[in-house]
Amino acid sequence: MRNALLLSLLLAASAGATARGEAAPQAQPAPAPKPAAPPATTPKPAQPPATTPKPATPTPAPAAPAPAGQAPAATPPPVRRAPAAAANARGGMAITVTDSTGTTISGVRVAADGPTQRGGETNGSGQANFPGLQGGVYRLRFDGDAVVSFEKEVTVRGGQVLAVDVMLNPAPKVAPPSPAPVAAPPPAPVANSGPAGTPQHISIPTVLEAEFVGKNPRRESLLACSGDTRSAMLQVNQPTPERMYADADVVYYVIGGEGTLKLNGKENKLSLNDFVSIPRGGSHSFERRGNRMLILLSVLGGEVCDSAK
Repeated sequence: MRNALLLSLLLAASAGATARGEAAPQAQPAPAPKPAAPPATTPKPAQPPATTPKPATPTPAPAAPAPAGQAPAATPPPVRRAPAAAANARGGMAITVTDSTGTTISGVRVAADGPTQRGGETNGSGQANFPGLQGGVYRLRFDGDAVVSFEKEVTVRGGQVLAVDVMLNPAPKVAPPSPAPVAAPPPAPVANSGPAGTPQHISIPTVLEAEFVGKNPRRESLLACSGDTRSAMLQVNQPTPERMYADADVVYYVIGGEGTLKLNGKENKLSLNDFVSIPRGGSHSFERRGNRMLILLSVLGGEVCDSAK
């Protein structure tokens, strides 16, 4: 009963409130709130103008690792190729020839042996020019009457003139041959020959030991003399003076050492066991060669012996 009464009171109060709400004037809607300003932001930096990207260089693949215990293979250096125009271009040489004092030498013959053959002589300024040469290695030869021959190897490059400076040595001077001595007039004929000698049997080493020349220029030892024939041993350390027999012939036989025979101005080499025959009127002299003295056996025929032996 009590609960029903409370429910009735609540319903009545709710109905009165509803009636008051309808009678009241309609309220104006509240103005819409203004949108809030966006928060300030930091301006972004200007972007650079877009550029066309360069093509990426291909990265070479890494070399495979060498097996254990084996040294890695060496990478060959890049090959530089000369331009075709420079390889085919012609070069040249500018040659200057001087002596040891720096004085230029004219009249020297120059020959170039290589891809292009050239030759010529140095002018009054000691120069010779060889233009229009193909590139490559050349062998130069220098000759002349007043210089010692000389050879040199050079390399000519296309499009370049190679300067070649060469110093030559003077050629040794050859002394002119001395004039042959004038033969003296023949003496009057000898009616009789000299005295006869005695037979001889001599050991040459024994005579050489007994009459050794030592450091003297020369020594002549008489071995035998009979009539107009004389035999002797001649030891030569230094050049002998010229000899000439007007009415006698002489022969020589080399029994030791080496030397030079100058016969009528012409030199001839002498060796062990050589034989020389010189007719009357022939001018001759001897000179030692080497460290050993020259030993000769001579037989002169045609001169009368002063005393027999």
